[in-house]
Amino acid sequence: MCIFSQSILAQDLPSKFLNFYSYNFDYKLNKKVKLKAGNLFSFDTKTYKMNFTQFKLGATLRWNKKLSSDFYYKPMLFKGATKDIWYHRLSANLTHRSKLFRLPLKNTITTEVFSPSPRKHKYRFIYTAKLSFKNKVLPLRATPYIKYQLYYYLGGTKVNYYDTTGTQLLATNSPDGFHRYRLGTGVRFRPVKKFYVTLYYIWQEEFNMKSSKNRELNIPNQSQTRIINPFNDYQVVGLSFSYSL
Repeated sequence: MCIFSQSILAQDLPSKFLNFYSYNFDYKLNKKVKLKAGNLFSFDTKTYKMNFTQFKLGATLRWNKKLSSDFYYKPMLFKGATKDIWYHRLSANLTHRSKLFRLPLKNTITTEVFSPSPRKHKYRFIYTAKLSFKNKVLPLRATPYIKYQLYYYLGGTKVNYYDTTGTQLLATNSPDGFHRYRLGTGVRFRPVKKFYVTLYYIWQEEFNMKSSKNRELNIPNQSQTRIINPFNDYQVVGLSFSYSL
């Protein structure tokens, strides 16, 4: 793995409609361990210019019927404005399965670390809630779902925060805090045994909380000539193929 000390300015996707395409393979090693691999591609919907491609290698460890953990290494080639950049991400999560109104509910806490560090964060902590609507009515064993994600950023590049006139330096901080949410919905189909197709939609927005004073994103620089860490808002229509070996 290549390690860089400097913070990179890229790694934000265009604020527009995007398309994600992915394929994934799972291999059940035993009753508790499942190995995973896959590849994700991102394109602009209009121009079909590629934004990034991301690989993943990992494993799922099933502790019991309700608890499981995932561990991933996710190298990503990001298509920058002037040059392409490799990002390396390690992630680990803990998932708890339960029921809500007799429907399957998964709550997940994820920790991620990046190298090199994107400008807005080095670490991310993500809470995910996914509610599935299993039924015996829809064809191809279709399972609709809805999903919500909330992101906490930590350890980004430090920013100088000035007053509205740009004359007084108020603080120098990394923009730590809750700064992103995602809403998603989709349908997973199983046309044949062990093969799944998922069609999904994602709405993503970044934001500043009122409590995050001098930790905000999307602020003007001292001379008021440009925006530092502009919000990265976009929508995605995606298609995913998965096969269990």
